[in-house]
Amino acid sequence: MRGFTLVELLMVMVIIGILAAVVGPRFFDRQVFDERLFFEESLAAVRYGQKLAVASGCPIKAQISNAGYALTYAAACGAQAEGSAVANPAGGSYAASKPDNVDLSVALDVTFNSLGGAAGPDSTAKMANGAFVLSVHPVTGFIETTP
Repeated sequence: MRGFTLVELLMVMVIIGILAAVVGPRFFDRQVFDERLFFEESLAAVRYGQKLAVASGCPIKAQISNAGYALTYAAACGAQAEGSAVANPAGGSYAASKPDNVDLSVALDVTFNSLGGAAGPDSTAKMANGAFVLSVHPVTGFIETTP
């Protein structure tokens, strides 16, 4: 005899139903994807700011707050005025607003010098209730992330 018994088919249907009820809503929730995307964009911005400070010799201020992330010149440098926005290589300024459904519990505010070192009052950003952490170590400017 070939095929499946009625009990086997019912068990498979029960298991699929349980998985659909538990995993389905979490899989289709956009918040997890938005949090990860904002974290990766913020990380790329901070790293770009550090590299720009080293390459140009101009101090660059990196900020991540509830408004979003932004890179600005910390002091007048060449043709750039203090506080002016850093240009994005793709065009426009290197800044973006934070999505509404992303939770940012701790903000980051550091200034990179021409050696890549960092100084500032807040050197750690925590997002998604601490699931994503971006830390900039003072003096060395080492950028550490979790996870």
